[in-house]
Amino acid sequence: MKLRQRIGLTQRQVAQALDIRQSTVSDWERGISIPNLPPSKIKLMLEIYQCSLDELIEAFEDTKKRKKIDRDGDAIDSENN
Repeated sequence: MKLRQRIGLTQRQVAQALDIRQSTVSDWERGISIPNLPPSKIKLMLEIYQCSLDELIEAFEDTKKRKKIDRDGDAIDSENN
């Protein structure tokens, strides 16, 4: 995710700060899932990513837009196809 890369953190560092699994952060960044966190964790995400709520929402919407679903229902990255 551009927000994470912009501030120079790894997925592991974000996961540790949010007390979640690194695979969850990876899933968010690949558009497989979106954050389903309590407001206190969303606020923490804004602090970690040093962004506004609008920027955070836009980042996740952009990630989802890059994903396409093939006929078998498998997600594929539209940037590579």
